[in-house]
Amino acid sequence: MLEKALIDLAPNGLIEIQHKTIFLLNSKRIIIMKKLMYLIGFIGSITLTAGVTFKLLRMPFSTELFTVGFLTLLLVFIPLLAIDRYKVTLSKAITVRLKIILGVAAAIITGLSGLFKLMHLQGADLLLMLGSFVFAFGFLPFYFFTMYKKSIS
Repeated sequence: MLEKALIDLAPNGLIEIQHKTIFLLNSKRIIIMKKLMYLIGFIGSITLTAGVTFKLLRMPFSTELFTVGFLTLLLVFIPLLAIDRYKVTLSKAITVRLKIILGVAAAIITGLSGLFKLMHLQGADLLLMLGSFVFAFGFLPFYFFTMYKKSIS
């Protein structure tokens, strides 16, 4: 009888009610944080686009704008977005959380290798190989495993 009542009350478990309660208690802070995160992403995108445009037009400060925009997106926005997505998946399986962590790590490492390559810095090839390795042997197995688990359930 109690189990049926719990299933009627919370079909996905009591943890879902707990997460919704925490969200309601902190909703203003969460909304402000998300707005700030998306503003940082927007500013980084605009700066990166301006840097690429300036680079194509051979204008001054193109390299600086490109670098600042790229690093803002890569080292600030993407980790903040990953943390936000990770918090959403806290109640899910470890494979879903590892998929997010390894995907972000692969994206940051591969992105840094592209920046190193564009700026002609040493270590670009090593970073690209490391990013590809993390992507191929870290992210992809968890990605396909979660897809497989969804398809059989």
